[in-house]
Amino acid sequence: MRLFYPSVLKICIIVLLIASTNFYSKAQNEIFYGVSGMYNIPLKNIGIGVRAQIPVWDRVELVPQVKYVPSFNKIHELYGGANLHFLLIEGNEKINGRKPLYERTRPDIYLAAGVEYNRWIDYVETKKSNSGRNNILPEAGMGISYGNKTIRFFGEVKYNILWNESYLEAGLLVCPSQIFKQNKSNKCPRLY
Repeated sequence: MRLFYPSVLKICIIVLLIASTNFYSKAQNEIFYGVSGMYNIPLKNIGIGVRAQIPVWDRVELVPQVKYVPSFNKIHELYGGANLHFLLIEGNEKINGRKPLYERTRPDIYLAAGVEYNRWIDYVETKKSNSGRNNILPEAGMGISYGNKTIRFFGEVKYNILWNESYLEAGLLVCPSQIFKQNKSNKCPRLY
């Protein structure tokens, strides 16, 4: 099993490097940063998280994230990983990158799939042979986000395929470049 971790890490690094060459120019003004709360349904654990949402290609976003489940829960653990979001329904049709003013904002609906590293901090042996202090966990799910180009709310339901656990996550995303762009005036320079 030890050989598995380095190969997964190498694959993740290669995918991130390839993706970074494609999304840098598109994403520089569209990266959202967010905070979230999570709830593990079978264990009744709660946790907090931080994430970034980076557009990679049309309808695809890379979402690196870190989640922490505090020690007052049944299981004290830390997660770090990345998901790819594929937009099934893009809330609003954009013309030249902008939504028409007269159109109401509608939610985006997306599929999510990814992999996370899990550090089980207060690890104890269990009946599950596929669990340990350090784990690589695949996950899949679905989400919805609603808002504008500055602030968005999101909700997700995800399923940990390896441990048969589902969890809910909800939070707030903010795009700092859009906030600062709104504060600048768009005056054209005068030519004399």
